Amino acid sequence: MEYPRLLCLVFLISAAAAQATSTATSTPSATSSPTLVQQGYSYNPSTAAAGIFAVLYAIASVVIFFRLSANRTWWGLCLPIGAAVMSAGFALRIAMTIYPNSLPIYLCSALFILLAPAAFLAFDYILYGRFVVNCIQRRHSLIRPERTARYFVVSDITSFLVLGTGGSLLGSTDPNTDKIGIYIVIGGLALQTLSFGLYILLVYYAYRSLKRNGIKPFEQPWGKIMKLLFFSSAFFLLRCIYRTIEVAQGLGNGYLADHEAFFYVFDSLPLLIGISTYAVYWPSRYLRPSFNTPSDEMSAIDPPETRYQA
Repeated sequence: MEYPRLLCLVFLISAAAAQATSTATSTPSATSSPTLVQQGYSYNPSTAAAGIFAVLYAIASVVIFFRLSANRTWWGLCLPIGAAVMSAGFALRIAMTIYPNSLPIYLCSALFILLAPAAFLAFDYILYGRFVVNCIQRRHSLIRPERTARYFVVSDITSFLVLGTGGSLLGSTDPNTDKIGIYIVIGGLALQTLSFGLYILLVYYAYRSLKRNGIKPFEQPWGKIMKLLFFSSAFFLLRCIYRTIEVAQGLGNGYLADHEAFFYVFDSLPLLIGISTYAVYWPSRYLRPSFNTPSDEMSAIDPPETRYQA
């Protein structure tokens, strides 16, 4: 339930909008007014679970940043930053239970957890482009590798704007307007899921193209990168599908949204697993070709002296 309501709050940027949305989806107690947290969630958020994930994401952020700085691969800085923001979001989730009527804490917690995964997806987009440029020939990619991140990031921004448009209509006193908002939000989530699904197909196309040319991708020195992309993308896609189904069930009235366990099992945990693989196998050591690549196929994404740096 916090997902669509947050979008409404972000785009209206006012406490009044938050209160309007909350009032439209909850019934105040006869004895006392419900807190902001009670209006926004169908359960009491677990401080223990939030604390555990805050620590885990913080550890992942530190380890990934260490690997990144040790290899001077600053192009991947979005990954540890995203993990740090995610950790802060869970820490604020604990503070939210202590100050249940604090709108800034409520908004920041949900906003950090909502937006941080975009950095994880962006890292995969960037890594794919560098993989094609540094390891294989461009003809194995359907899209020019330098433009991959640009196209898919623009797609993510577009889906977020669609989500915001639908979120701004939620909680309307007009039932028809509220229903339109629901459909727009579902459409935005579906667009986001479809976009990342197309990205996975792009990676698979490169894999099949290499196979057709007699190259066994997983047996090459750079094969680990393809495994990392497939593995992390599978968990990121699982999270996208979960969010879509959660909202489609009824924007907080569905079974998934009413149980916090699903949020951790199908949202927080898959994202953590996806980024943790890079903490163990930092990709820069595998960004090197295993066969002769014509010089005119290469791009100046990295200076020549650092292109193959581990």
